[in-house]
Amino acid sequence: MILLAFSWHLWIAKIFVFAAGREVSVPDIQFQPVLLTHAVTIRQAVDIALRNYPTISQKIFKLRAAKANVTLAKMQYLPNLNVDIQESAVTPNTIASVVMNNVSGFDTVPIDSGPPVSHRTMKPDGNNLQGLNFNWLLIDQGLRHANDNFAYADARTARTDVSLTKLDVAFATADAFLDAVSRKQAIISTTAELQHMETANLQAKTLVGQGLKPGVETADWDYKVAETKIALIEAQRDARLALVELAEKMGIASQDIEVVSTPLIASPTNLPPFAATDLTAHPLALLKTAEVGRWQAKQIVLDKAYRPHLWLNAGVWGKGSNNSANSFKSYAGGTLPQVFNYMVGVTYSFPILEYFPLKAQKEQAHANELAARADFDLAMQVLEKKDSRARILLAESRRIAEQTPILVEAARVREIKVEKRYSVGLTNMVSLADAEKTLAAAQVKNAQAQVEVWRSILHLAYVQGDLTPFLRIVAIADGDTAAMNGGK
Repeated sequence: MILLAFSWHLWIAKIFVFAAGREVSVPDIQFQPVLLTHAVTIRQAVDIALRNYPTISQKIFKLRAAKANVTLAKMQYLPNLNVDIQESAVTPNTIASVVMNNVSGFDTVPIDSGPPVSHRTMKPDGNNLQGLNFNWLLIDQGLRHANDNFAYADARTARTDVSLTKLDVAFATADAFLDAVSRKQAIISTTAELQHMETANLQAKTLVGQGLKPGVETADWDYKVAETKIALIEAQRDARLALVELAEKMGIASQDIEVVSTPLIASPTNLPPFAATDLTAHPLALLKTAEVGRWQAKQIVLDKAYRPHLWLNAGVWGKGSNNSANSFKSYAGGTLPQVFNYMVGVTYSFPILEYFPLKAQKEQAHANELAARADFDLAMQVLEKKDSRARILLAESRRIAEQTPILVEAARVREIKVEKRYSVGLTNMVSLADAEKTLAAAQVKNAQAQVEVWRSILHLAYVQGDLTPFLRIVAIADGDTAAMNGGK
């Protein structure tokens, strides 16, 4: 019956541990590194980050530990059953004496039994002792159930921590990806500027050679070309650093990667309305709520600890010795028991003087609960600020993105006209160089404006606690028909 009860408790505990926060087992293969063989899209970058980033692995293993603690809490319902077998060779010298408790040596001096001896001897007797001790906490006034709830609260906190960490990692990766796209567009614009500068330089040298331009313009154009080359090198440096940052966010910092810029270099034409969301469903808010619940559960545990407990105690033991002073015949030279005894009883315990330390611990837990509530209020303030900020940035960045193409087109027309005027000697090289720089700056500003629209959508999706809408809009802009149908 005891074995059946033990098996039943193990089975129940196994069910409850997987119900802790409604968790599922996560295989270790999730944390195997992913090797890249090509440029990645923003969705691929996020997927790789969620698979590789070490912080997620750390949080998931902490969740496993919390779930194991739930199993441990369930084991409190099981009885204690101890089996002891002792074989020894002990000299039979006994004397009437007393050993006091709580003195040094009490645990090291064995308790002997038997009649006093009339003479000392160093010849040992064979002795044996076998015992079976059974203890079961029958009534605990809800303490074990409170410990269960506290373990569940720990598991829920760990689960929400995993969700928040995944959201943070995905957001950081997507944000770094957008930064890499912006840096890449700066390279393209600066490269185009350099090509125009080199063409103008060649044209100037031709005109100087024909005597149509002063020779100083050759040196001036060499200076402008070198200056633009330096700007290109700086843009390439910034782009490479952005890719290194992205690789680190993806959990593959040792690898070289490249990004697919489309469709992020053009802002989406149609955006679904972003309705107001319940920010209390954000993983950050859920984590703070779980922490409040954890401290509430701790207070219940401490409250239940100051209750009387009733134990069922039972034991069976046997003793044997080959000492001739015993009236019972010894078996196998004292290695087998000669006599048996049993005991059945109950123990009632009440920790009276534990009231004061438990009261102090409850006050501490209550203070921690209030601190956790303050953390929740602070988290809601932060989320509400981010929500308002993201909506303002989205509206204004879209307005800017509508104007920057006009800026680029105007700069391009100006550059063409200035170049024609320069070729016929109607303007100087300063005007042409300024027009080239203006066009490049307009192109960079346009690229950044389009990327900022996507960044604003990303921030709004983060505040809503799920990046799926953002990734779906990216897929729609990229012509993904499945995303257009809601991923069906």
